[in-house]
Amino acid sequence: RKRTNKTRRLLASYERNKKTMRSSGYVGTLAMLALSATSALLFFHTSNNLGMMATNTRVARTAMPARMMMMNKRLAARNMRACATEEFDLTQFGDLPYNALEVGLNQAIEDAARRRDTAAARILEKVRRAKHEHEMSGRDVPWYRGGSKDRDRYDGVMNMSPLEEQRMEIERTRRSQDQQTAEKLWQREDALISDVKAKGMKWDDKGPLGLPMDVVRVCDDAAKALYKSLSEPHEGGKLISMRINVDPMPWWDFPSDLTLPIGIINFLKNGAGYEKVAVIPPRGANMADLPLDQLAIGDVENADVVFILHPDLSSPERIEEVHQMSKLTKSGDVVVLDGKFGEPGSFEGKKIRQNAKQLFTGGVESIQFAMPPVKLVRNVGGDPYPLPSWLQAAGYKATGNLAITGNSGTGKSSLTNAMRGLKARDDGAAAVGVKETTLEPTPYHINVDGKELSLYDLPGAGTPKFPLATYIQNMGIKYFDLVIVASAGRFTENDLELMDELRRHAIPFFALRTKIDLEIRNAEQDSGASAQETLDKIRKDLEHYTLLPPDRIYMVSSRRPQEFDFQRLKDDTQSSLMRALDLKLAKALTRKLEVQNVWNAL
Repeated sequence: RKRTNKTRRLLASYERNKKTMRSSGYVGTLAMLALSATSALLFFHTSNNLGMMATNTRVARTAMPARMMMMNKRLAARNMRACATEEFDLTQFGDLPYNALEVGLNQAIEDAARRRDTAAARILEKVRRAKHEHEMSGRDVPWYRGGSKDRDRYDGVMNMSPLEEQRMEIERTRRSQDQQTAEKLWQREDALISDVKAKGMKWDDKGPLGLPMDVVRVCDDAAKALYKSLSEPHEGGKLISMRINVDPMPWWDFPSDLTLPIGIINFLKNGAGYEKVAVIPPRGANMADLPLDQLAIGDVENADVVFILHPDLSSPERIEEVHQMSKLTKSGDVVVLDGKFGEPGSFEGKKIRQNAKQLFTGGVESIQFAMPPVKLVRNVGGDPYPLPSWLQAAGYKATGNLAITGNSGTGKSSLTNAMRGLKARDDGAAAVGVKETTLEPTPYHINVDGKELSLYDLPGAGTPKFPLATYIQNMGIKYFDLVIVASAGRFTENDLELMDELRRHAIPFFALRTKIDLEIRNAEQDSGASAQETLDKIRKDLEHYTLLPPDRIYMVSSRRPQEFDFQRLKDDTQSSLMRALDLKLAKALTRKLEVQNVWNAL
């Protein structure tokens, strides 16, 4: 047979491996022939087992050194880590707290953090860092994996695995997106405040009839809607059922609950040019302080329209009386405010309504004026939960509300006293102590430039009495105008979750490190670090975890309020609460009246 080049190369390889055939046996010979005939890729996968038999072949001489070199490097690295772990002796640090020698450093640190034993946790953290640096010594490991590479970029992040670092980056990306959404909303709010101020709109400005300007707008819009309905062509008298559901503001200091309806009637008379508008007040109503000069009280003869306030029309006889009264007017039109026409679903109620439709041939119509409350929560996401009753009862509309929250034992009550200029023993000061002293939300009121501000000392989060699972909802954290998240050490998962909730609802918040004087003293005693070095390191750590700019991060000591960032915190807090008040006023002054018309209904 004619031999091809491939066959000749195979036979040549067979002749070169005769010695190997004698020494390695039949199985080794077949394996060597297979190696010579197949590709280099197949050899790479099998050379680990057959490499010693194939050392005389050309492929083995070129592939094995690289393979063995890689294996030797891995083995050396494994041995180095094992040696480093074996050489590090925890007993050199003496008797470590929380039985760290037996349960391990990680478990001991968790036990110390659970008991809020910051002194023990600090000692254990230093031992764990020393152990980790010993294990990582001489290795080119990035800083975020616990090594020394690029360590100068940041020196404050706890050692994290690659998976933890990936999770951290995902969290940071989500938090950054929430922060950007909140900042865009704040810009729109600032534009609304500027627009209201540019128009000269103020809550204490008075308009016609001595009413606040936002009430004047309500009366004018309601009067226009009424006139539109009354001026529509109709044959015979028309019966309109009117209801007013307007959320009042704190500066609406009305002498009577009839102030708003009387204001609407006055605006209708002047705007429509009516000569006579009759008003039938409810029995026993006090009308002394109301603007009634232009209205005919109880006199319906030749009136352009009659307004009956709060009548009980739950019987056919009462409907007949109203119809007879309408015959004395010019047009026969009657407007009933908050009238009772019987139960809507009952047989009597249906009969009364049907009787009214037959008597008033001009038609019947229902008009409702509604103005919802000022929306205190931004529509940016987050889970819904109701406004706490204790916050609503405290007059949340007219004040700027600040919440001081955080884990128990971080000095929130001491901070509240310091911001009010009080000491723990002064009258009216918040109770302070080493145990959990704040057991319910406690408001403290201060007055700045004639505006009322409220500081709420909230109970500590994450305690058995106030678990984090229900803390956010029970404290109504998203209804505050500003929140200070205080911590006496590294921010915990509870603190970060609180911050995430505030970001989702676009609530401004500050990150606060309390007891900073103790931290400086401990760092100086432990490592000889200067005060500025300690402050810079802590501030960098806070920026990394909270994603806040430096101007929203504060380090204070309640016992030394003249030092550190305390005065800046106080000034920025007042400025933020003033802005919150301006925003509430701007939203209240620009509310729109909603008008709902339903024809052929009462």
